[in-house]
Amino acid sequence: MKLEGQVALVTGASRGLGLEVARALGAGGASIGAIARAGSELDGAVAALGKRAMAAAADVTSAAAVDAAVKQVAEQWGRLDIVVLNAGTWQGAPIAETSEAMWDGLIDLNLKGAFLALRAAIPYLVRGGRGTVIGIDSLGGWVGQPGSAAYAASKWGLRGLLESAALELKPQRVRVSIVSPHNINSAGRAIAPGSPERDQNLEPGDIASLVAWICGAPDHVSVGNVTIWPLAAGLRGR
Repeated sequence: MKLEGQVALVTGASRGLGLEVARALGAGGASIGAIARAGSELDGAVAALGKRAMAAAADVTSAAAVDAAVKQVAEQWGRLDIVVLNAGTWQGAPIAETSEAMWDGLIDLNLKGAFLALRAAIPYLVRGGRGTVIGIDSLGGWVGQPGSAAYAASKWGLRGLLESAALELKPQRVRVSIVSPHNINSAGRAIAPGSPERDQNLEPGDIASLVAWICGAPDHVSVGNVTIWPLAAGLRGR
């Protein structure tokens, strides 16, 4: 198991993609610190992940809560090796109809939440002399889209944050990767194998496998920006 003995922190780990990422890293041998809002959903996720997982309840938009949660995870196992910045959401509206509340909510969760978790984790990663940071971005962080400006702004900001972090942390042997998925079956609906819809949707596990592969790469290997989409996503070159 390539990640045996390593400690991974995953934000937004109580459900969906975050839970699948935590599950994939745990299957690779890592111990998991699951960060999400307190509640039965987080408790159930950690119970499903098994004895090498712990809940670190926090609202990722609160600096004090994030600092405490990251410290809790690092002190539980005496180290921190992997940070997956997954917590986020999507909301859409034309710019003229985008409320200030929608804008603030997307920027706070998708961008500020990643910044706070990364900032809190850096001292522990640097202290260990190595580490991997992965941010879950989106193709919305690369290409503008009508009706999604606030979301795109948050994800473009995340890409800028992480590309800067990659340069800052490289001398400390902390590698930073960005994974940008498109068309995720986040609702978990059943899709028949071989159906046209199957070729139009990724499963959370598809992305989680990619994240685990990046984390398990040899220490001298650094993966940059990776896009992942279903075969029939309808993307066109420009």
